[in-house]
Amino acid sequence: MRSRSQDPAAVVRSVFDQSSPANQQLTRGLAALLVFIIAISLPAFLTWTAGVDLEIPLRAASRWSAGGQPYLASSFAETSGPGLPYLYPPWLLPLLAPIAELPRTIVLAAWLAFEAAVAVWTCRRFSVPWPAVPLVLLWPPFLEGLVTGNVQVIQLAAFAALFFVPGRSWEPRPRLLDAPNERPGAKPYTLARDALDGLLAAGIGALKYTQLLALAWLLRPRPRAAILGGVALAAVAAAMLPFTGIELYRDWLSQLGRAADPSWAPAGGPLALLVGRPLATAAAVAAVGAIFFVRGRDAGAWVGIALLVAAPSIHGYGMLFLLPTLLVLRRDLAITLAILIARYNPYAWWVSIAVAAASLAASNRFPTLRVLPRGQLPRPVVDR
Repeated sequence: MRSRSQDPAAVVRSVFDQSSPANQQLTRGLAALLVFIIAISLPAFLTWTAGVDLEIPLRAASRWSAGGQPYLASSFAETSGPGLPYLYPPWLLPLLAPIAELPRTIVLAAWLAFEAAVAVWTCRRFSVPWPAVPLVLLWPPFLEGLVTGNVQVIQLAAFAALFFVPGRSWEPRPRLLDAPNERPGAKPYTLARDALDGLLAAGIGALKYTQLLALAWLLRPRPRAAILGGVALAAVAAAMLPFTGIELYRDWLSQLGRAADPSWAPAGGPLALLVGRPLATAAAVAAVGAIFFVRGRDAGAWVGIALLVAAPSIHGYGMLFLLPTLLVLRRDLAITLAILIARYNPYAWWVSIAVAAASLAASNRFPTLRVLPRGQLPRPVVDR
């Protein structure tokens, strides 16, 4: 009779037992593969124009301040570089115009340095251990944002600040954002706390309107915070209205319509590419509706997934919103998904989002889908 150690089923179970040496070896092997994928991706990213995603709005601000049109339809003929179309809202132009007059090298260097510092802070807010921070920052979705200077890096920091507090390494600690009456014995939130949380939620989507889902989510548990954030965002737009006028907003909406054309090469990876426009629209509507029922420890992870599903299209740096989910899933699964994402194939992005969402949904019933503290046997995870 074969011993239990020779039983193939027992061997398979050992490989997937997070506390076993076999699983630790598997995880280290997957991590090594991720490092390899990152290493071979680096040369391509280093050839990109540094700070190009800041250069685009600065050029638009310069055109606008000189009396020209910031939203050029002709820019859609471009496929890369600083000539790409400006897609941010008009109220940003008066704020950028003075900066656009400064020496460009100094502005770009300061912005990229600031984003790098913010990215490190974000990793630590997500409880990424210091030794792993460089690996996370070199992961293609993060690296793309850092090289191009995309504002998504800053918006991710606002997301981390809203939904998480510093915790133990590899164990993101969610913030409890529920209404005080849902937490027995809890004191009401102060006006200052509501204002800060509202501003953070508004900041997540201030320049990318579909990311305002975080602000919409906040409406149910913390309506005062959501209202304060929305009022602040509207106040900025209103304050800039004497400079921009209404017509510029019509031009902006037209520009967004052109950007939604899936035939435009830099459009990114829309879900419609994978399942067709009707199903993609239905998924976006479902994601928007579902966020109002999200509660508890995984609220940040679910809102991050909803932001991706509801977006008309995603780019590599957009996949940063899947980080909260990857960090709570078991390491072998999370690293496998990180590898798929790092290959920069839109189909792989959406498969990764679907697998991550399904795993997160199933993790309450099957707690071994979540990461466990090293050396501990799998056990049910109790809501905080």
